[in-house]
Amino acid sequence: MNEAIRQVLSDSLPTLKDPRIGFVTVTGVEATTDFEHAKVFVSVLGAEDERERSLAGLEAARGVLQAQIARELRLRRTPVLTFEYDPTVERGVQLTKLIDELAPEGPMPDTADDMAAVVAALRERDRFLVTSHEAPDGDALGSLLATGLALRKLGKDAVMFLGGPAPLPGEYRFLDLPARGLLRERPDDASERVLVAVDCASAERVGAEPGLVDASAFTINVDHHHDNPRFGDVNLVVEEASSTGEVLADVFGELGLAPTPDIAEALYIALVTDTGRFQYANTTPKALRLAAELVEAGADVNRVFQGVYENVQFAKLKLLARALDRAQVLEGGEIVVSHLLRGDFEDVGATEPYSEGIIDVLRSVEGSLVSALIREPPRDGAPARKISLRSSADEVDVSAIARKSGGGGHREASGFSSDLSIEEITEFIVREVAAQVGVARGE
Repeated sequence: MNEAIRQVLSDSLPTLKDPRIGFVTVTGVEATTDFEHAKVFVSVLGAEDERERSLAGLEAARGVLQAQIARELRLRRTPVLTFEYDPTVERGVQLTKLIDELAPEGPMPDTADDMAAVVAALRERDRFLVTSHEAPDGDALGSLLATGLALRKLGKDAVMFLGGPAPLPGEYRFLDLPARGLLRERPDDASERVLVAVDCASAERVGAEPGLVDASAFTINVDHHHDNPRFGDVNLVVEEASSTGEVLADVFGELGLAPTPDIAEALYIALVTDTGRFQYANTTPKALRLAAELVEAGADVNRVFQGVYENVQFAKLKLLARALDRAQVLEGGEIVVSHLLRGDFEDVGATEPYSEGIIDVLRSVEGSLVSALIREPPRDGAPARKISLRSSADEVDVSAIARKSGGGGHREASGFSSDLSIEEITEFIVREVAAQVGVARGE
């Protein structure tokens, strides 16, 4: 019963309107044997005066909280609540800081690669720069927006940023990210803020700007790519998660943050796009349960579907037509490769993000194990070409192929950049796929 009361209180605290109540976490409940009284132990982040104000606010809300317990648990007798400060969390944060100060320079040990370290860092720090990777997809943009909104709800000073010359994908215009504060140029105080990198498989892709991680004094890395090198000062890389949005949902839960409709919708976008509308192999029972919870929290399924999947620019369809016209079926149908030239984008009036999703059409070809799209960015400068890879079979890990050329990603979806010719890139892909298939089949 103590745990049940603690859970009800944890769920109820975010609904209280008393401005005196700050960031409070219910750490435990001890009810007397006769159930007349119950001590509620809470941790309060902030200075002593903030702690005292929060405790006073909780005392004032005692009647409301007791009534909520009675309703939720259907109790005939509700214990009288008293609130006591629990310093355990504060001591844990202080201990973490002490360990950081005493730790030798160099990579963080694996013990920092966990939920507790990330949650502690988010609670302890106040000013953040939230970003994701270049050429962002739905998981990247949804995770970026959800994190920015969540940190602001916690009272943090959070700035969202994504650099690079390419415009954002048109299918996510309905999110109105610039109006919600997304910056396309690095803010002047970026190096003074804690960098939060979401859905970034490598440090080089963070923020679509080279050197962003190196310029940051402290980096929090949250991701689900299995080849993430743990480049952050603290890392949470959950390889079995369907999306970074799923990982963030767990982080927000640990922070005691109930998602608003806006946060829920951002997380839902991350989830639905990275699972291929819940059709890819990474669609787990947990992912489906999370989707239901996000819809209950206010995510608008129809708005997301229309915005992402039924709002295709005509120029994108014309670009798709060129990719399909050039598609080649190789190795007896097991590999499908196509390419887009720089001039194609200009001819049809398309920008670089318009090529997003074309690879998934190539992936659907009957009998194919691997599909590849080689595209020349419609702008000057390196790299000359970008390559997207998709695998439809357990026999081929396309992230291993991408890593050989400095890229990375998932086993089923990855990418890399290259200055080689289209013919040389195609030969490389065919050679690497054949090698993996040969090993898998014992050839």
